[in-house]
Amino acid sequence: MGLLDTLQSVKDEGFDAKNDKVNQSSRLESGNYPVRLKSAQAGQSKAGRDQIAIALEVVSGENKDRQELIFVSFDDDLPPFVLEKNGRILLKIAAMTGVDFTKKDLEDEYSASEALAKGVGKQFKMELSVVPNKKNPDFPYRNYDFEPLEDSTDDLEDEDLPF
Repeated sequence: MGLLDTLQSVKDEGFDAKNDKVNQSSRLESGNYPVRLKSAQAGQSKAGRDQIAIALEVVSGENKDRQELIFVSFDDDLPPFVLEKNGRILLKIAAMTGVDFTKKDLEDEYSASEALAKGVGKQFKMELSVVPNKKNPDFPYRNYDFEPLEDSTDDLEDEDLPF
C-alpha cells in the first residue's frame, strides 16, 4: 500500500485531521469476530516476565485483516485469578485450533507457544467484551471467549447446491 492508498484508507476510516488525535485506538471494539490463529510466540514482557503473544486475525466482515493480540503469562508473582484466566484462554484457543498439549508442551511459555503454533491458520469465533477499567481508564479490560465457527453448509439443502 503506497502513500496515497494509506492516506485514503485513514480518511475512509473517519479520521478528521483537524479534530482527531493521532493516537486513536485501532483496537477492536466489543463484538463477535471470525478469526484465525495467525501466530503464537513466546518472549518477554517489558516487566521481564515470560509470556506468550497470541495473534488472532479477523477473517471476514468490515474488520477483515485487523488483529487482536493477547498476551498470557504464568509467572508465579501474578495473582491467582490472572493465572487462571490466562490458563483458560490458552486451553480454549488450543481446543479451537485442535492442538492437544502434552505434559512436555506445558513446561514453560516457550514450549507451549511452539505447540500452539501448530494450530496457525485454524479459524474460530472470538467474542470480545471491552469493559472500563476504573483504576486505569486508558487501558480497559479485554475479556475473551471462543467457540467454533458455525458451518454454514449444514443448513443447505441438496437443491441449493450449484451442481
